[in-house]
Amino acid sequence: MDGFDLTKFQEKGEEQDKIRKIMGKVLSGRSDYEAIIEERKDIKRCDECNWALEGGEKFCPECGKKC
Repeated sequence: MDGFDLTKFQEKGEEQDKIRKIMGKVLSGRSDYEAIIEERKDIKRCDECNWALEGGEKFCPECGKKC
């Protein structure tokens, strides 16, 4: 199950901890495994060419449009 998205279980709480542990066991096949859920970072993109920007650019390095 490569790429299975667990971000919907990212909320805090006892119920969510139980779900995270169960999903870790199901996906790994091991009883001692707990899934690690990383926060998803939104990538800023250029409005003109959809180029992925790193963050501090004033102009797009691909098309030159002002960001």
